[in-house]
Amino acid sequence: MKLAFCLFNYFPYGGLQRDFVRIAQACVARGHEVHVYTMQWEGEAVLGLTVHLLKVRGWQNHSRAQAFAEQVRQAVEGRYDLVVGFNKMPYLDVYYAADVCYQARVREQRPAYYRWLPRYRRYKALEEAVFAQGQQTQILLLSSLQQKEYQHYYHTEAERFHLLPPGIAPDRLAPANAAAIRTEMRQRFHIPADHWLLLMVGSGFKTKGLDRAIHGLAALPSELRARCHLFVVGQDNPAAFQQLAERLKVAGQIQFLGGRPDVPQILLAGDLLLHPAYHENTGTVLLEALAAGLPVLTVEVCGYAHYVREANAGVVLASPFQQAEFDMALREMLESEGQQGWQENGLAFARQADIYSLPKKAAEFIEQMMPVRPSTSSGQPPQGERFYNYHTFSDYMSLHGEVFRHQKGRLTQRIILNNKPYFIKQHHGVGWKEIFKNLCQLRLPVISAKNEWCAIKRLQSLGIDVPTVVAYGQRGINPAKRQSFIFMEELTPVISLETLCQEWPHTPPTFAFKHSLLKKVAHIARTLHQNGINHRDFYICHFLLHLSNSKLYLIDLHRAQCRHLTPRRWIIKDLVGLYFSSKDIGLTQRDKYRFMKYYSGKSLRDILKAEKTFWRKVEERGEQLYRDHT
Repeated sequence: MKLAFCLFNYFPYGGLQRDFVRIAQACVARGHEVHVYTMQWEGEAVLGLTVHLLKVRGWQNHSRAQAFAEQVRQAVEGRYDLVVGFNKMPYLDVYYAADVCYQARVREQRPAYYRWLPRYRRYKALEEAVFAQGQQTQILLLSSLQQKEYQHYYHTEAERFHLLPPGIAPDRLAPANAAAIRTEMRQRFHIPADHWLLLMVGSGFKTKGLDRAIHGLAALPSELRARCHLFVVGQDNPAAFQQLAERLKVAGQIQFLGGRPDVPQILLAGDLLLHPAYHENTGTVLLEALAAGLPVLTVEVCGYAHYVREANAGVVLASPFQQAEFDMALREMLESEGQQGWQENGLAFARQADIYSLPKKAAEFIEQMMPVRPSTSSGQPPQGERFYNYHTFSDYMSLHGEVFRHQKGRLTQRIILNNKPYFIKQHHGVGWKEIFKNLCQLRLPVISAKNEWCAIKRLQSLGIDVPTVVAYGQRGINPAKRQSFIFMEELTPVISLETLCQEWPHTPPTFAFKHSLLKKVAHIARTLHQNGINHRDFYICHFLLHLSNSKLYLIDLHRAQCRHLTPRRWIIKDLVGLYFSSKDIGLTQRDKYRFMKYYSGKSLRDILKAEKTFWRKVEERGEQLYRDHT
């Protein structure tokens, strides 16, 4: 299997980067070919990996990230069996979710105006490309806490999440000569035997809460503080934290060691690991500390903090973080007689728990994602729910058949493949003029097939019959030029309600048949509106009755809107569309009352008492729309 691994930057001491190397090496060991695409590579080459450095321009990180994602798309399209991402970007088959939910972090920690900045919009777009409902990227989770956040903001399908076990390197487990290594390391750094060595390990000092640790050190009683040393291991700019240490008069007790390869030996030399992170998906160093017999002081926002609690190998502080609580816990742990117990508990836990198999499990999952490629001797692109597993985006965009609708930026065609009919909607970009026109009218523009894809998936989950999607895809960052398609099975044999009902004024249907259709339409409308969905083109021509099984399908969902709650004005607009489009099919006042009862789920008396104004608006606007079109 030929794999493309993508990440923004590689440096040897980042947790994400170390996981990336170990997963890539596990794939290579299984006989797969791994190509790496990145903007920057620091450190030595990794045996077995082919690295492609992409030259990306941009003054700011978010601009470079966006440009990198587009260059990756161009570089990998059609050339690899799977594309595996270690940062969020479009067109991934698999995403390794080492980063926290950006939306959650911004909304919890940033002021409202931040969401108007280009930085926010671009990073949010990259995150949506992975997690938005309807996307197909499979997500390798490191912590169950992540799934709740992503589903809260993006309604991501649960079946796309796959939880991995932890994966610390086996060399973190304390060796038989751990005591000798501890003595040697402490002598090398001139740490007296009766002094405390506190450790902070991890790149990204702000995220890891180094400022909190410095404040905790400064808050210790003077006699205890004088016997404490804080070593900071990781790759980041220490300037701001050195200034903080000087201001708090503890600079002489803190050493910034930078990123280094001897972290396992430093862990053995330490007395306490501090990890008061602001946010942390996992916190692999917590498990590394347990494996080294190093007690831990951390906070519960870290995904792996529960392991510390389960092993009884330290203290986990509850949220929200309180500096005074951390200061007190630090002092109590240093003065406690339970040090030996925490060490033994951590070592015992590390010997029996599955905290090492992440690379193996990730490689096994990637292998399971390998597509079985059907024959393409016909020259036509084969069918499959995930188009990029089987054929290129360009193949679908180049399909030609019977044109059913051709509007600016969108083409709908009927395609015959292997004697089976399909419909494909190809979006070629709406242009900035159309986008601005919609925004000026306070409407969100429909810029791709993604809208219809998401709506279909949402309606399927609600039990509403909709067309079966065979493939969907989109490419391009620029919303005005974004290309996309949705490829669906044709519904057959079917008839639209508009065609079916046009003879009703002259040839009325049976009461039972009309009653059944009214009930089905009302049920679909009610289900949509109670679940935050409105159609925007809710006419009877978009209801198709299957002539074999009598199922009623709802189609043409490219303008549908999905929210938590459906605004009243959009509910009325949908119902007005139904009223207008059924005006000439011979419905009686009793039929209208029946629809109202089925839609509301109430008696007619209760409807006329509590919802009279609502239904009057629907009727008045429906009559006005009818007059405007006759």
